[in-house]
Formats: sequence, C-alpha cells, structure tokens
Amino acid sequence: MRLPTRIANLKGELFSSTFTYGLTAAIRLCSSVVLTRLLTPEAYGIFALLTSLLFTIELLSDVGSRGLLVRHPRGNEIRFVHTLWTIRLIRGGLNFSIAFFAAPIIAGIYHAPVLTSALRTLSFIFLISGIETMSFSLAIRDQKARISNYVDMVSTAVMTICVIVLASVLKNHLALVYGALLQRAIVACGSFLFYRNIGVGFAFDREAVLDQFRFARLVLPSSVLFIVLSQYDKLVLLKLFDLTLLGVYGIASNMVAPISGVVVHNAQAILYARCAEYFRSDRTTACTKYYQENRRLLLIGVTLPAMLAGFSQLIVSILYDSRYSLAGHVLMVFGLGAITGAFQNASENLLLASGRTHIFLMVNALRLCSLVPATLLGYLFFGFNGFLWSTLVATIPILIYLGFEQKKLGLLDLREECRLFFAAFLIFMISFGISHLLLKFAPLDFLHQLLKDASKNLYH
Repeated sequence: MRLPTRIANLKGELFSSTFTYGLTAAIRLCSSVVLTRLLTPEAYGIFALLTSLLFTIELLSDVGSRGLLVRHPRGNEIRFVHTLWTIRLIRGGLNFSIAFFAAPIIAGIYHAPVLTSALRTLSFIFLISGIETMSFSLAIRDQKARISNYVDMVSTAVMTICVIVLASVLKNHLALVYGALLQRAIVACGSFLFYRNIGVGFAFDREAVLDQFRFARLVLPSSVLFIVLSQYDKLVLLKLFDLTLLGVYGIASNMVAPISGVVVHNAQAILYARCAEYFRSDRTTACTKYYQENRRLLLIGVTLPAMLAGFSQLIVSILYDSRYSLAGHVLMVFGLGAITGAFQNASENLLLASGRTHIFLMVNALRLCSLVPATLLGYLFFGFNGFLWSTLVATIPILIYLGFEQKKLGLLDLREECRLFFAAFLIFMISFGISHLLLKFAPLDFLHQLLKDASKNLYH
C-alpha cells in the first residue's frame, strides 16, 4: 500500500509546480500578445532595465533569511521568526532608500532621464516586500511550497488584467511599473492569511541575529556572482545597443522564463529532496537510483525548452507583429540555453545533495570567467548575434566541470546523459522543421488582424 501513496505525493508535487508555472506562462503569453499592441518595444526595454536594477539591489543586500529559516532548528519559534522579519523590514527600508535616491545617478549613467521617476516609483516595492510576513518561508520549511505557488499565480492573474487596463490608458512603461507594485502588494497581503498564529512583530534575539549574519557570509559571495551572471546581459546590452533591442530581448526572456522556472523549481524542490534521501540511505546506490528513478523528471527538463526553441520563430511570428520579429531568434537561443540549464541544474542538485556544498560558488565563478570574455569577443566580431550566441557557448565549460565532478564521485552515467542530450536534440530538430514548414503556409496577416481586433475588444 505504500507505493500508491508515494506516487500520489509525487504527483502532488509535480502538479503544484507544473500547473502553477504552466498557467502563469499562459497568462503572461496572453498579456504579452495584448500589451505588445498597446506598448512600444522601448517601454519593455525601460521596464526590463528597471527590474534588473532592482534585482541587483535586492541580491546585494541578501542575507539569506529564507534559507536560514528553512534549515534552522529554531525556525518554528515565534521570537526567532520575528527577529528575521525585523531584519528583513530594515533591509527593505535600506533598499528603498538606495533605489529612490540613486535614481538620478543611474539615469545619468544610461543617459535615460525617464528612468529617474520610473525607478523612484518602482522602489516602493522594497517597502511592500519588507512588511510581508515570513509565512511563505515557513511553508517551504513545512514542505508546503504550493501555498506560495498558488498565491503567485493568483497575483499574476490580477496584475495582468490591471496592466492591460492601465496600458490602454497610459500607453507607456508606467503601466508595467504600477502592475509590478500591485502584484507585490497582493503577495504581501496574501502572506497574512497563513501562519496567523505567528504573524509579525518586532524582536531582537541576539543568537538569531548572529546566526543570520554568519549565514550571510556564505550567501553574499554567491549572490554577488549571481547578480553579475543573471543581469550582466541586460545591463551590458543597453550600453552596446538601445532600448528597443533591449525590449525585444526582454520579451523573449519573459517567454522562456516560465519554462526555465519550472525546470529549476523541479530540480530544487523535487530532485534535490530525492537525491538527499539517496545519500542518507545508501551512498553506493545513489547514482543508480538517480538515473533510474528520475528519468521522467530529467526528460521533462530537456523536452520543454527543446520544443520552445524549435517552435520559437513560429510562436513569435504568429503572436507578434514585424516590430518584434527578432524576438523569435532570441527566443530560440534562450530555449537552447534552457536545455543546457536543465543539465546544469540537475547536476548541481545531485552534487549538492552528495555534500559538495561549494558547488554553486564554483559554478558561478567559472561561468563568470567564461561569460564575460565570450560575450565581449562575440560582440566584437559578430555584433548582436555574436553577443547572443556566446552566452550559450559560455555554458559549455560549466557542463564539462560538473560532469568531471560527477565522474570523480562515481555519480556519472555517460550513457544516460547522452540519451537525454540526443532526445533534446531530436525534439528540437523536429520542432524546428515543423515550425518552418508551417511558416510557409500560415496566413500571418490574417492572424495578426484577428489578434489586433481581439485586443481592441478587450480594452474598448
């Protein structure tokens, strides 16, 4: 009787992550179709830069409160939780001050005066996040991450409707800015619905504070590297090109984000937990169990981005007008990058579960050393295309390093890895062929007119 129960539990995990990410992707896609007819690529470029800046500030001040709460033995004590909440509230106030008062300086660096007021408005998101309770972190600690998944999904749906309405009136980037603030406010309010017995409160527990900043010493170096790696392309792209190209780049990035997100989430929330159990029970059989019991999960991880990469040009050509045609090429590269990311995430979580706790820092350091020279050389010799493809090439040294680490620990089955690679390659090629075949016969002008009429009916 134990086997059916286990299957039901696994199905629940996969359902909560895959369903919420899938529906969120559908919502974002529908909103993108409508909003690209209401807003210019420049508006998307401004918002992409704003989110990159705020993300950078957020991670630079990251002290790992959620990670500490999840793993700490006192994570369910009210005084301990309230101390971490107090630290996060102070951090939110500091981040708001930095973003608000540094806005004119940042706008000057990018020679875009419009960034000043937009960044100051969006900086209030830090204050909203600061008052959010620790309930979602507590839910992860109690293996109820689905709570935050569903709240995020609902907030995305409400935000999407409001952004479409605002975009039809304002016709500029402020619709996206106000939408982001609204979504964060919904999430913050939603956090008060759970773990109400703990709630929020000011507290100062000396031991909790010391543990927090000891933990931060491990988190900060990885956060700094992650900032550079995750925001490097957007921040450098604007200096090399313009807001319009950055907007197209941002649209493609938004389209691949849900698929990359579900792959990463499944690796961290499901695969990592399984691997940890393998090593706790019997290290000698961990490699065999990893490949045998996770074939479906690993296959899903490479199948979804392979299909997206293959159908990228068809998707963009149908959904968007000619102003965004370059997004199809960008999306294909992003999809291929998500395939290599699936291999990387799986390997990282396997090695982390084995006790190689330094693996994330090493991977980020290696990626930084390969990404920066690769992209600059790519841009120098081939322009935007060189910059774009070199981000994919820069992942090869990481995969080689991770494979070497797995082999050194006896955790690599090269035959299984090759099967996954060829499955992804075959799916991509089939999807790519079907996509270009359909592009020859698809009545794109007729479809664009239908979508344009549908968009008008939504906001008139």
